[in-house]
Amino acid sequence: MSQVMVKAEGVHKRFGALEVLKGVSLDVQRGEVVCLLGASGSGKSTFLRCINHLEKIDSGRLWVDGELVGYRQVGDRLHELRDHEVCRHRAEVGMVFQRFNLFGHMTALQNIIEAPIHVRKMPKAQAVQRAHELLARVGLADRGDAYPNQLSGGQQQRIAIARALAMSPKLMLFDEPTSALDPELVGEVLDVMKSLARDGMTMVVVTHEMGFAREVADRVVMMHQGQIIESAPPEQFFGAPQHERTQQFLSKIL
Repeated sequence: MSQVMVKAEGVHKRFGALEVLKGVSLDVQRGEVVCLLGASGSGKSTFLRCINHLEKIDSGRLWVDGELVGYRQVGDRLHELRDHEVCRHRAEVGMVFQRFNLFGHMTALQNIIEAPIHVRKMPKAQAVQRAHELLARVGLADRGDAYPNQLSGGQQQRIAIARALAMSPKLMLFDEPTSALDPELVGEVLDVMKSLARDGMTMVVVTHEMGFAREVADRVVMMHQGQIIESAPPEQFFGAPQHERTQQFLSKIL
């Protein structure tokens, strides 16, 4: 089994005339927590969405757990996967967004069991049991019958994490999961993420939470204008950043 969970080679992505990713290459090891930092517009969220094939890359290659993302290679040619094949691959990757994206007409429990039943074809009783375990894990064992509008932002985000975990993903992607929360609610979401990291979940996290990156990340990656300009363990990244742009970025936020 390969130790590399995510492998990006020379990934480019354009939106019209705007080149957002300019040859991004990155390996994420199995069980590693990688935090992506950088100013708005640096390409962090776009790169994350490319890993999950929510955005199609224009050139380069992306693999998750040894499988090409979005394509099948036959000889020297790439053939784009069909939608149902993309969905099958995407089911292996959990993603948590800035906005919680919960189904407002469903309870917390119903939100969690929806994908395992319809995508994984899991028996409902098994899905419900798993959902109760996940609700307990994120500290919301007593909120399964609550609707999203009855929950705080932090609680909704923890339900969103439980929903992603219900698919038993091999990789979790977090796109600024605390940026939409009131400051006093951030800690409860970060605590759940820390517990996932302790359990060995492979995670790529776009975040502005420097304390989380310093404490939990195995590696911190700095993006600037669509490129990775620095990658280092947190003690080196925060203690002795090498790139001038990284130094400038950290001086403004620390």
